[in-house]
Formats: sequence, C-alpha cells, structure tokens
Amino acid sequence: MKITSFGSKLILSYLLVILIPFTLIAFFLDKKLEKNSLHNIQSSLITRARLIEDRLFSDKLAGEDTAYLESVVKKLSLMAECRITVISVSGKVLADSEKPLEDIARMENHSDRPEVKTALAGRVGVDIRYSPTLKIDMLYAALPLQNKNVIAGALRLALPLTSVQNTLFVIRKIVFLGLFFAVIFAFILGSVLALKTVGPINKMIQVSRRFSEGDFSRRIFHGSRDEIGELASTLNHMAQDIENKVKEIESQNQKLAAIFNSMVEGIMVIDGLARIVSINPAAERIFAVSGSAVKGRLFLEAIRNNDLFGIIDITLRSGESSRAEITLLYPVKRIFEINAAPIFDVPVSSGGNADIVVGCLAVIHDITEIRRLETMRRDFVANVSHELKTPLTSIKGFVETLLEGALDDKENGRNFLKIVQEHTERLDSLVSDLLVLSSLESKETPLNKENVDLRQQSDKVILGFSSQLKDKNIKVENNIRPGLVVNVDKKKIEQVFTNLIDNAIKFNKGNGFIKIYNNDMSGFTKITVEDSGLGIPEKDISRIFERFYRVDKARSRELGGTGLGLSIVKHIIELHDGTVGVESAEGVGSKFWFTMP
Repeated sequence: MKITSFGSKLILSYLLVILIPFTLIAFFLDKKLEKNSLHNIQSSLITRARLIEDRLFSDKLAGEDTAYLESVVKKLSLMAECRITVISVSGKVLADSEKPLEDIARMENHSDRPEVKTALAGRVGVDIRYSPTLKIDMLYAALPLQNKNVIAGALRLALPLTSVQNTLFVIRKIVFLGLFFAVIFAFILGSVLALKTVGPINKMIQVSRRFSEGDFSRRIFHGSRDEIGELASTLNHMAQDIENKVKEIESQNQKLAAIFNSMVEGIMVIDGLARIVSINPAAERIFAVSGSAVKGRLFLEAIRNNDLFGIIDITLRSGESSRAEITLLYPVKRIFEINAAPIFDVPVSSGGNADIVVGCLAVIHDITEIRRLETMRRDFVANVSHELKTPLTSIKGFVETLLEGALDDKENGRNFLKIVQEHTERLDSLVSDLLVLSSLESKETPLNKENVDLRQQSDKVILGFSSQLKDKNIKVENNIRPGLVVNVDKKKIEQVFTNLIDNAIKFNKGNGFIKIYNNDMSGFTKITVEDSGLGIPEKDISRIFERFYRVDKARSRELGGTGLGLSIVKHIIELHDGTVGVESAEGVGSKFWFTMP
C-alpha cells in the first residue's frame, strides 16, 4: 500500500524511529542475555564437575565398580542439582543419577557424544542438544577422569535449560510489552504532532488552490514563528504581489484590447506556422470574416489572398520587416498598404533565443481614400489648367491680334473685344466658383440660417430663368408644397436651386419639361428637380458630383458651364446636414434631389 499522506508519513516516521532501534536493542539484548546465561550455567556445571571429580576414586573407576559409582552419583546429584553420568574410557556408561542400575547395562555407548569425545581426548567438553529421553534441551559438560596420569573415563554433568528458557521468555515478554507501549506512545505522539503540522499545511493547500483559481483575496493565518509560519507569511506576500501584478496586467490588457479593437487600421497576429492568432474588428471588416471563425486557422484557409500572404511569408522567413501596397477586389475594390513586422522569441534565463521568429504582426492601412484624393488632386490640377488655358489662349490670341493692327479695324476690333470679354467673364465665373467651392470645403463659411419658404424661393429662381425657358420652350411645374418652411441659409439654398435649374435647362430637350416637387418624410423633406433632358449614362452617375466632371465635355463648355455647379450643390447641402443624389436614365431624363432637415 502506497502512503501518500504527509501526516501518515510523519506518523510512520515516528513509529519507525521507535520500532527499529527498539527492535535492534531487544534483539541484541536477547542474544546477549542468552549467551551470558548459558555461559554462567556452563561455568557452574564445570565447577560442580570438578568438585565431584575429587569424590570419585580412580581405582573404583578403573575397576568399574558400578555399585559404588551409582551410590556416589545419586548422592552427589541431589547436592549438585544436576544429572551426573560416569562413562568409561570405552564410552560405556558406568553410572547415571537418573537411571537405575539395571537400566544402565542397556544404555547405548556414549563415545560418540561430542562432549564425551572431547573429555576422553583430555579436554573439557560442552554441548547443548535436545534430549529424546527427557524431551527437553540439555546442557552437557564433561571432564576427563584420570588414573595415574592416564585417562580412565569421563564425568558428565547435564542440566536442563528450562529455567534459562523461562527466564529468557519472561525477559522477552517484558521487552515486547515495552516495545508495544512504546509503539502506542509513538503513534499517539506522532498523530498529535502530525495534526499540528499537517493542519496548517492543509489550510495552505486549500488557500493555494484558491490562488490557482484566481482568487487572491484569501489569506493564511498562522501565529507560530517557525518555518510553517514563515511559509504562510511568504505565501500571503506572494498572493498580494500576484494580485497586484494580475490587476496591472489586466489593466494593461484592457488598454491594449481597447487600442487593438478601436484602431481603424486592420491588425492581424500570425504565429510561426502561419496560423492566425488574433484579428481586430477593422481587419474583420476589411476581409469580411469573423474573428472567432478564423482564429487558429492557416492564413490562406481563412483569407485567400496570395499577395498578402506573400508579404507575411517573407517576414516569417527572413525575420525582417516588409512593406507593400496591394489592391483587394473582394468584397469591394480597395487599396491597402501592408506593413509586416516579425515577432521574436522572448529571451529568458533558461536560454530563450531572441533571433527565432515566432510570429508576425501585420498592419493593414486603407489608403483607398488617400489614393482617391491624390487622383482627384491630379484631375483637379489638370482640369483647372485646362479650364483656364482655353479662355486664356483665346484672350492672348485676340489681344495679340488687336495689338498687331486689328485695333484700328473698328468693326472687327469690337467683335474681338466682345470675345475677350466673354472669355474674361468665363474666367471670372470659374474663379468665383472655385473660391465658393474652396470656402465650402473648408467648412469655414458661416451659415446665416433663417426660416425660408422653399416654394417662394424656388419660384424666385425660376423667374430668373424666364428668358432661357422661353428660348427652349421648356415648361416648368413647381409642385413644392406651399408653406414648406425650413431653417437654412437663404442665399446658399438659392444657389442650390439656381445650379440645379440651370443644369436642367442647359441639358434639356426643346419643348421639354422641368418638374420641381417635394416629399415630406420623418424629420426631413426631399426636394426633387426632374427634367426631360439627355440623361446621364450609368457609368457616370457615381462621379457626377465631382469637381469639373462632365458627361459631355464639349457640350458643357459650349453651354458655358464651369463643371463645379453640382459639386457646390453637394457641399452646400452637406453643410445643412442633408444629402444629395441623382436618378437618371440615358435618353429619358434625370432627377436630382436633395434632403433638408
């Protein structure tokens, strides 16, 4: 049976400390007592034998006078309290104190007895053996009997060892009783000490288990100043330190998690085997995946993009940071800048190697808007340059013509000046629109809001386009609900109506129509300007509100547009927390709409 309890081991150790030494002492003491007792009895027998030897006459022994010898040994046996046997030199028993004379003749020869053999050889013989006759162990001591310096026989004394055995039994009984009580005492003492020792340890184990479960609020109370008390104090300090460290780590993790989850850049952590360890919400949105679904999976299994994996693979293999720009076509077309940095093994005292790449941190920047703005900037510069260059070229050409002599030709000179004036007005209009658009985009233009009746305001704008409407025979229906009042900047809303109606006239067909109406919705109203014009191709609808964007560039310039009108409309409406849009079909007409709170 395997003993696993510390208390049981402690009790067993006390028992062994008592039992083993006590058993060894009892064993050696028993052997020593037995040896000393036998030695004393042996010495006593030899002494008695020497005294009896003097009472035997050598001539009686030599003549084998059995009657005399029998009378002597029986009388001396009572005095010596032992069995006496006289044996001739041939081994024949001549007299025995325990046998009658008639039985002696039938006794076997004793020359082969060890003690007799030793005595007949001239030395004192001693032997211990079991006596079949008396059924007990006997101690035999034999002395040589001499007649005129010649060995004539042997005198043997025998004593039963019953008294020695009884004495040893009593001693052994006392020793074993002492051992029994010593074991009982050791068990009781060991149990008490084990209880006092194991009790606090069990409390420490229970509290330590709570520590392992994350509950560091428990404390161990132990008043002693011994090693157990010191251990309890150390565990309490350790728990307090761990609790403080855990709180600090949790706080840091919460901050890191908040940063990780709130970053607009996509972040992914990949281990050395190219498995996704962590992914933030921004990256989930970019790749249209779920974080719980992709964690632990191989990168290419979760996100099927070889270009992105190639950057990560280079970093994992080389251990160096890498950067690239890639275009994702799914789920939507976007441009990203990828920065991948290696994660190295943390060196520890056990021999951690900081040169081993154990993972990769990939940061994904969405630069679609930046690239779009760069494209818009290039287009803007190109468009402005183009829009300015055409009238400036014309102005420069006519001015040079006038300077070269056409100024004297009054009829043609006046026409040239009118053309210069038209181009100058076009430049002025273009610069004015650019200034307005720049002011709107900077959001620095203050809004002078007031309550405006949209029906009245739109009627006023329509009235200003009477001549153009009449020239193209375009019918206008203003169905905006009378009394529709909104809180807006009057001048800017007037410009919105002006730009939309101007476009509806310019790009309309002869004998066409323009309808203006509203739809009231929850919290806002939607104003629509519908025309029966040329319409807008589907590919151009998404860009119609961009600066300088024209569907038909040649016709737009011919009609005198700057290409900034719809962009100005968009920015004015957005300043009023509204939205703009267009619905159009090529060859059918367009519906430009905007909403106002």
